[in-house]
Amino acid sequence: MTSNQEYTGQTVHPDHDEALPLICSIEQASLSDLPLLMEWRMRVLSDVFDVDWTLPENQALYQKLYDNNQNYYRHAIPSGEHVAVFVRNNGAIIGCGGICFSYEMPSPDNQEGSCGYLMNIYTVPEFRHRKIGRQTVQALIDKAIRRKTGKIYLESSQDGLPLYRSMGFVDYPDLLKLPFHS
Repeated sequence: MTSNQEYTGQTVHPDHDEALPLICSIEQASLSDLPLLMEWRMRVLSDVFDVDWTLPENQALYQKLYDNNQNYYRHAIPSGEHVAVFVRNNGAIIGCGGICFSYEMPSPDNQEGSCGYLMNIYTVPEFRHRKIGRQTVQALIDKAIRRKTGKIYLESSQDGLPLYRSMGFVDYPDLLKLPFHS
């Protein structure tokens, strides 16, 4: 991993009312970080989809998703189709995020056709509401801007909507999804 950015936020110590500095770094992951990428991807999936991977009935799904995500990272990280970052505070990972790059047919609202799909934006619960998610998303947006990405979109949990809207994301009402279950 290489350190890309540092930022200072504020956190309140549980035994005191005063804010203590929260100094974090956002580091881009490489393929050598595959074990960490997989650990955090499975953690995010467990949290977002409320799945307990330790239950026997979830073991086959866990293994399928683990294998498929690992294959995805093995292809998409070296090719540059996916950029993943980790957020560290005093060396400990407290969050992560990623952006998948693709192309669509150029149009008036995306003349180059370059798209970025934000995903896997996650902050551990005890560090939420301290602008870590905002910094993670902004770091990924900055990477997309440097690549001249014309459109950035995402799917959001209800909890994430206020953050994304405050950063300028708007609802995309004409988008539909055909769900497939494999």
